[in-house]
Order: sequence, then structure tokens, then C-alpha cells
Amino acid sequence: MAAGLKSFKPLFSLQNHIRLSNRVTFSTSQTLQNQDDNPEWRTKPTLMTSSEAFTETLVANGTKNIFGIVGSAFMDSLDIFPAAGIRFVSVQHEQNAVHMADGYARVTNKPGVCIAQNGPGITNFVTGVAAAFWAHSPVVVITPETGSLGQGLGGFQEMNQLPTFSEITKYQAHVCSPKRMAEFTNRCFHYAMMERGPVQLNIPRDHFYGDVTAKIPAPMAIERSAGGPEAIAQAASLLASAKNPVIISGGGVVMADGVDQVVKLAESLQVPVCSTYLHNDSFPSDHPLWMGSLGYMGSKAAMNTISKADVV
Repeated sequence: MAAGLKSFKPLFSLQNHIRLSNRVTFSTSQTLQNQDDNPEWRTKPTLMTSSEAFTETLVANGTKNIFGIVGSAFMDSLDIFPAAGIRFVSVQHEQNAVHMADGYARVTNKPGVCIAQNGPGITNFVTGVAAAFWAHSPVVVITPETGSLGQGLGGFQEMNQLPTFSEITKYQAHVCSPKRMAEFTNRCFHYAMMERGPVQLNIPRDHFYGDVTAKIPAPMAIERSAGGPEAIAQAASLLASAKNPVIISGGGVVMADGVDQVVKLAESLQVPVCSTYLHNDSFPSDHPLWMGSLGYMGSKAAMNTISKADVV
């Protein structure tokens, strides 16, 4: 990881922070050296700041890039991103940050992460989060909010941020205490992959500060089975008896790197294939069994074919 840090110029430096404190920062001593695959803080509660708990949980889940705009709400964490091997990619508008995290997730099949200043910075996320929601992109949307003691009193750029994203996220977490920072951060990454969509991590800005004794949980490996024997047998029976079966191929196929398998299935069954909206990449466009895409600006051939299907 230390070698990877040389590939970009950090936006911030920890040198002044380290000189001003006798304490060795948790992120620098534990993450950057990266000498232990099973560090003690996996199982033993360890003293750290809540920002370090947040940052180390990001690292544990493989975060290497965060897209956003610098804001005072999360400055303590931002200062230690470089030491943890996280590159902060600054943008000109918060909407761009979500779109970039969405694109990153689609290309890498790993959670994309974005963050911004509380209030107006977070409301600028809305359009990008909605796009990620309908694309089923695993995006972790980090939304710092006004301090916990100022809520309901017109605190700095205060607004109720959770309802804003309630219909365009798969899961929402509100960090109710710095002691639960690592827990909720980790849980958001799990849900982003399990539910295949954006999740919101809402953090009162004062919860980034102070010491906590915490464990950094290990990430959860998400595996998806092919289905149980009974379900597979039932599907095979439906296909065998179908008169006009149609395959719909979409984003899930692309994310699973399963385009070749869908081609083999279509060819073996000699079944036409329609692509979902915005996912013409889910089946070769020059293949004779491809009918085109469905939905807005879709293909008439695809629309007519799907309207007559008895098994999809």
C-alpha cells in the first residue's frame, strides 16, 4: 500500500498532525504498514478516534478512492485518508461525485464511495443517487449532517437528510453514537453489495471527533448461489414447455461477467434475447438472437417479442 501512495500527490499531509501530537495515529501505524492480515483490532477493542474507526472500516472494505468535495463536516477523517491509502478525488459539483462513484462501481463491481458537506452539498447528490438506484450500482453515499446537539435548532446548514434519500436507497444508516461508527460503516458496504444499490451513511458532524474503543469488523464476502435443486428443476420444466420463451439480459449479467454464459444459453435454446434499458452491453449487438433493448427509446422488435412471451 505504501508504494501505491506514490502514484498520486495527497491533498493533505499528516506531518504537522504527527508533530503536534505524541500519539502515533492509528491509521498510519496499522494500515499503511499492513503487515498483519489478521490485526489485533479485528477481535480486540482498540483505542482510536471515531474518524480512525470510520477510515479503517473504509480500508477494510477495500476503499481506495472517494469522490466528493471537501467540507468542514468531515475534515478530521479527510486528514488521515492519505495515510490510510485512500485517494480523495475532488470534483466541481457533488452530483459529479455520485456519478463517478456509480461509474466506478459499474466498472470494478466494487462499492463506489462519495462524500460531501452537510446540507446543500448533500442535496446535490440526489440526481446521481437516483441514477445509481435504477442501475443497481453499489454506491456508499456518505452524508455528514449538522451536529447532534444542534439538530432542531437551525444548526449549520441543517436539514433532515434521511427522508431525502429514503426512496432511492437500498439501506440507510444513521450513526447515533461515535461508538457505533465502524459498525454502521461496515453494514453499509454489506447492504450495497447484497441489495445491489446505493446506501446512505448519515453521520452527525460531531461524531467524527473523540476517542472510542472499538473493533474494526471484517468485510462480509457476498456470494450468490445458482438456486436450489427444486427451483432449477422448475425453471427447466417451464423452459421445456414454453412456446415463446424470451431471455432478458441486463445489468446483473454485466456485473457478474456473465454475458458469455447468456450467449451460450440463448444459442442452446435458440431463444431471442432482449436487453434492459441502458444495458445494450449485456448481449452482443451483432448476434442474430438479439432483439434490441426494452423501455425508453427501445427496439420495436424487442417490445413485440416480449409482449408475446409465455416464459421470461
